[in-house]
Amino acid sequence: KDGNNVEQSLLGLTDLPKSKKINFFTGILIVIGSSMGAGIFFKSQSVLESNNYSLFLAIFSWIIASLAIVLMGISLLDISAKNKGNLSIVGWNHRFNTWMTYQMSKNFTLYINITLTYFFMPLYAIMSFQDGARIFGFYNFNTQADWAIWTIIILVISAYFIVTSGLKAKLATIQNAITLGFKIFALVATIIVGFSIFIIEVKNGNKLDIHWFKKIEISDPTKPMSFSNIMPFGGLFISWAGIFFAYDGFYVSTGISNELKDPKKTPKALLIGLSVVTIIHLIVALAMSLNGRGDFKEYSNFLSKNNLAWIYGLINLSIGIGVIGIINGFSLWIPRFIEELIQMHDVPFYKKLVKKTNQSYPVVGVVYSLVLILPIVLIFCILGATLYYPKEDPSGYYQLYGSGMSSLYNFADLMSNWISLLVFAFMAIAFFGAILESRRTPKKFSKRFKVVNIIVTLFLFVVVFVNFLYPIVDLILIISQKNTLQEEIYQIAFRGRLLSFLTLILFLAIIILPPVFINVFKKKRSKIIKNNQ
Repeated sequence: KDGNNVEQSLLGLTDLPKSKKINFFTGILIVIGSSMGAGIFFKSQSVLESNNYSLFLAIFSWIIASLAIVLMGISLLDISAKNKGNLSIVGWNHRFNTWMTYQMSKNFTLYINITLTYFFMPLYAIMSFQDGARIFGFYNFNTQADWAIWTIIILVISAYFIVTSGLKAKLATIQNAITLGFKIFALVATIIVGFSIFIIEVKNGNKLDIHWFKKIEISDPTKPMSFSNIMPFGGLFISWAGIFFAYDGFYVSTGISNELKDPKKTPKALLIGLSVVTIIHLIVALAMSLNGRGDFKEYSNFLSKNNLAWIYGLINLSIGIGVIGIINGFSLWIPRFIEELIQMHDVPFYKKLVKKTNQSYPVVGVVYSLVLILPIVLIFCILGATLYYPKEDPSGYYQLYGSGMSSLYNFADLMSNWISLLVFAFMAIAFFGAILESRRTPKKFSKRFKVVNIIVTLFLFVVVFVNFLYPIVDLILIISQKNTLQEEIYQIAFRGRLLSFLTLILFLAIIILPPVFINVFKKKRSKIIKNNQ
């Protein structure tokens, strides 16, 4: 199958007759639809926080990261064209890099990215549903183990989409169209509400907590020091990793190249489409940041006072459905991804399954996905709810979500931050491998690719390096403040930073150690065979 078939199924392109190509404008709309993620609603606050609540720096962060996404999309035209199949980033590393790099990207995607996406994405959807339902009188289940009930719901959501979208591309397309409609409503409504409240508050003479340039108080001994405070513009690099999360499916849009009437216009369609998404994201981020906090929850009080709480409820319910759309798209791809790895003899139990695979109706991939994903999701839900610490929440808002849910949501944030960063780290490695190949075979790559890819690769490597560095620096800084901070403040900050660092180490161990052991085993085995001959 063509490498873009899964993406084209989700975008509704597979049934097009060969003679019926899409026009330039339709291509732009497809780019916009596939790149406009629901992550904007969950990361605008962290972007503002990373930049010390400076609205100017937050806007600057969005602009730079979004430009990088546009350039990545253009680079991927050359990269995806040279790689057939449904392996995406794993396939790019298989094509352009060493066996070791390919194995590491495969381990990350199969055992971390795929499994934990079904942990934190349903949780983000549930959080939005709870925010919306709260307006209509439903807060939680009011039990001693609300988290257990929500865990069952998470498992049901995951299983439903893996089975339905995994087996039926047409059903995935229908579900995508429905969820996209809700996502667009949430984006438009958020913009209208955010700016309307801002204008009303200004007219009424109410002072808003907005800072264009925030003064950084490094020497305050009562507050934990952080990497983003001591390093000039350090918050920019940290916020960029969060912004990447908002563009959850942007590389899907490269699949329009073969379907355009004039394929040469693909870079232009990508540029315009991704630019429109960037503008939308900027406006939404600004609308959510005009309250000074970057969180749409801040608007609930204003709307409630004016008997408009139902608007807040509908927007949050729509955000939740929009997040479900991300799960839907992911579920279309995963079974086919797994079946391709089975065909490559690159996953456990491939010998028993390889003859049963069928990319057009991937029953094996669906069953494999369910067996792999659901137990891990269950384990992480139990760990997060019972062992992880709740969000730092003086207002008590997160307690309204029910027992164990504050801890679970905090745990989900930790997982999603690292996974988003690692996705782009492996993308950077794939880009670097493509640069090396373009130097060996320059005629096989466009002139545009050589320039753009170098810029993108350098940017990604710097962002990834700084984000790998910051938990180490943060941990060192908090340990140095042990005798100056209040014990409770120190313990909360130390525990959070230690767990963030340990999570990164665990992920890197899962990614790196298996291929290293396999490589060592192969060398020892070949040496034994050679000595016996």
